[in-house]
Amino acid sequence: MPRAKRTAGPAPAAERLMNLSEAAEFLHIDPDTLRSLTRRGRVPAMKIGRQWRLDPALLREWIREQSLRGRAEPVRSQSRQKKRTR
Repeated sequence: MPRAKRTAGPAPAAERLMNLSEAAEFLHIDPDTLRSLTRRGRVPAMKIGRQWRLDPALLREWIREQSLRGRAEPVRSQSRQKKRTR
């Protein structure tokens, strides 16, 4: 029996990776906050070329793990950090 050919086009929703803006909307956080979390390795993400990509299934698992720990990792803005060091 011949294999079915995959056609070019968008991947099914379950397989599609999100960019930072989409993932930030999914998580209900600011894209800059998510960018900071990804750079520090706090959120499951991968860099493809120059852009971050996030797997929705891995994000859901990360959220579940964070809720089991009883906290999510807070991110302080740089302006707040500077005020505290003065």
